[in-house]
Parts: sequence; structure tokens; C-alpha cells
Amino acid sequence: MSDTEARGFLAHILAHPDDDMPRLIFADWLEEQGDAARAEFIRVQVERAQLPQWDARQVRLRLRERELIEQHGSKGREELPKIWGITWDEFRRGFVATATCHSFAALTANASVCWAAAPIEAIAVRWPRQGEAIEKQAPIPGLRELSITGQLVDRREVGWLADAPLLATLRALNIRNCNLGGDGFARLTASPHLGNLRALRVPGNSVGNRSVRALTNAASLTSLVELDLSEAGSYGRSRGYGRYREDPVIEATDLAALARWPGMARLRSLTLSGNDPGRDGLRALLRSPHVTGLKELTLRANGLDGRGMQEFGGARPELRLDVLDLGENVLEDVGASDLALAPCLSELKVLELDRCEIRLSGARWLVNAPFRSTLRLLNVNDNTFGPEGLYRLLEKKPPCLHTLLMRQNDLGDEGAAHLAESPASNTLLEVDLAQNGMGDHAARALAKSKHLRNLLVLRLGCNEFSKSAAAALAQSPLGKRLAVLETTNPGEIPF
Repeated sequence: MSDTEARGFLAHILAHPDDDMPRLIFADWLEEQGDAARAEFIRVQVERAQLPQWDARQVRLRLRERELIEQHGSKGREELPKIWGITWDEFRRGFVATATCHSFAALTANASVCWAAAPIEAIAVRWPRQGEAIEKQAPIPGLRELSITGQLVDRREVGWLADAPLLATLRALNIRNCNLGGDGFARLTASPHLGNLRALRVPGNSVGNRSVRALTNAASLTSLVELDLSEAGSYGRSRGYGRYREDPVIEATDLAALARWPGMARLRSLTLSGNDPGRDGLRALLRSPHVTGLKELTLRANGLDGRGMQEFGGARPELRLDVLDLGENVLEDVGASDLALAPCLSELKVLELDRCEIRLSGARWLVNAPFRSTLRLLNVNDNTFGPEGLYRLLEKKPPCLHTLLMRQNDLGDEGAAHLAESPASNTLLEVDLAQNGMGDHAARALAKSKHLRNLLVLRLGCNEFSKSAAAALAQSPLGKRLAVLETTNPGEIPF
């Protein structure tokens, strides 16, 4: 393999970091040189980046990506130069693309060396400290994503970051659990350098209703399509310094104000988990004329109840969600029935309803919903579907369903038998049936199955299999086809 040619390909990739074609051309050249594994890794990661998260191909590609990283990832990092204050991290689209900087001073001193070594997209660094002169840091053309770590100590630090021209190239800004607060969020979003920002993620920062006013006043957030204002704990009321923080969550009136924000029309993904919007806030959001472009909505642990799900039925007629996450809300069967009838969910691809206290009656509604023909991933972990709930789902033969998560649903041996005996299971690629009170009869039924022909991942941990039954399943035709088979309990030595 010619080092000169390889350096030429890398130089072209570094010069065109957003373009996939130079990477794929390099992959073809690597294969011609006999490095098929690295060529495959580049192609796998590029393809994953191009596909929607719910695409069935993601399952197989994710497994292969993980295998290739385990085999060759350390070598890829070792080939990069050792740079003071820099730790090389994750791969994206075939190359190391993320790094952790010990400080902004380290980033400033080594930016040119880093971007000459790898097509870096994302940097993680702690809050700037006085004397780091971040306001003098010029934009770095290749920097697309910045993650800030550590607790905010001095409010002036937010201003140092907000005023930094470094932000001008960012497409994503992540500030997680940093004690930003409403005032800090307002100062940040007043930055004049956020015109290219597409994703703003500030989970666990107690930004509260100040965040809504700040967004309304933000003049530069003209490209934003993803917003995460989630909070931690019960309805976001996370404790800090021995007391509840002031104004910790977005409530109904705040969400109504957010729904009136014209910038909402640009959003495609909105996360409000851990806040307290109530039914009134949910109604305002779903009926907003600005919400019709939204495709992903996450409302985990919001204290919503089943009757509140009626608001999905009254959503704007143009709204069609692809992804809905309502996990950890007590929706019960009445909530499931209203979700099943909502027109805005008729084209749903991903539905997350874990820990929602849904029983058989609710399961019957869900499996008859119009979205059964488009659903790719269904997460109903920690509910009570029971074996009949699984049977009813398989009876409807959902044509696109490839991932089914039914951990702790009282399925028992009967549920495993339904899965093993149903031709509808042939579309499934990943199944989680852990903690379902299954025994050796379930293991034997699965081992003898003539279906599950495309299954790649089967998780059966925390059931009651004997070691001999688990071994027999692993040695069965199904077990040998699987890329991942889990039958042991956490900490238990595999058979």
C-alpha cells in the first residue's frame, strides 16, 4: 500500500469533510490494496449516516459496525498523532471524528494539528475559564459539533462562550447537566454566532420558562431543526445545592408560548422530557399552526395521563409524526386507545411506550391502529401485554416491524411459543423478551422454531432457563444464526 497515495486520499477527505464521495472512493482503493476490513468499515458508517434511524438496515449495519470497531478501532486511533491536551474518541463515516480537549486553551493551541490529522467534526471541552481568551478563537472550518462539560461556576463563563466566533461553524451544540439555568440559556441564545446551528441540546439545565422567552428573542437561530429542553428527575425537578432550583421546568403556559414561537415551524425534532406540560400544554403544542413540520416528539416522564392522549386526536390535520416517545407516563389502556385512533400518528415509524402501565385491552387497540402498517420499532418494555397481547400483535402481521422490545410483559412460556410459531416473526431483526418469567419450555420452543428467519438479536436475560436449555438454544439453527443471544442474568457466567 502506497503511503503517498493514502495521504493524497486523506488530504482530499480533509478538504471536503461533508462529502461522502471521497470517503467511498478511498474505500474502493483500500479494498484494491487488500484492506477489505477498513474499506467495509467506511462503507458501513457512511451508509448508517445516510439512513433514517428507523430503517431496518440500521440493525445489521450497527452490529457489523460494532464488530469492526472491536477488531480494528484501537488501531485506527493509534495511527493518529499524540497531541497534548487532546484525546481521540469516536469514529464517524469511517474516520475518527470526535475528540475531547482538556481545555479551550488546548483546542486553540492544537486546532490546526488536529484537523490536519483527521476529519474532526465534534469536540468536547469543559467550560471556558478566565484567561483562555476564547473570544479571540477564530472559527474552525471543520468544527460542526461542540459539547460543553462540567458544572457552570461563574455566569460570566456563558458570556465568554456566547461571544466566541468559534460558534459560527457549529451545527450542533450540546450542554448537558451544566447548571445553565434560565438566565444562562437566555445569554447563550442571544449569541450572534448561531446562524448555522441546526441542533441545540441543553438537557438537565433547569432552563424553565425563561427558555421560551429566550427562543422568542433569539435573532440568530434561523437554521434550528432540533431542540432538546428535557429535564432530569420527576417532571424535571432535579435537586441542586440542597434545595429545588428556581423555575426548573416548562409548564403548560410556557409550552403554549413555545407553540406560538414562529421558529417552531422549522423544528423537525423536539424533546421535552421531564417537564410538566400537562394536558393543556400538550393541546397547545399539537394544535399550533407552527407544528406541522415536526417529525420526532419526545415527552418522556412528563406526568401525562391516559386522558391527555386525546389531544393527539385533535392535532393539526397536516401533522404526521415519524417518531413518538411517551415512555414513563402513566397512560394505561385508555391512553393506548386514543393514540391508536390519532390521525397524526397514522404514518408512525417508531413508538416508545415503555413503563406506561398498558395491559391487554390497550395492546388490542395498539395492534389494530393504522400505524401497524408503517411501524418499524415498537418499545413496550415494562407493561403487561401478556401472551395474548403478543399473539394479537403477530396475528396482524405488521409488515415493516423489525424491532420489538417487550421486556417484562408477563409473556411466560406461552408468549415465547406464540413468537416461535408465528410466520409474522420472519420480519423481526431484533427482539427483547428479558424478564418475562420464561422457562425451559420457552427455550425449547424457540430452538425448534421454523420462523424468526431474519432475526439477528434475541435478548432473553433474567428469565428462568437452565444452563442445558440455554445451551441447546444457542446450538439450535436459530441460535447459530444470531449475532447476539442473551440468556444469562447480569453477572452470571454464560453456559
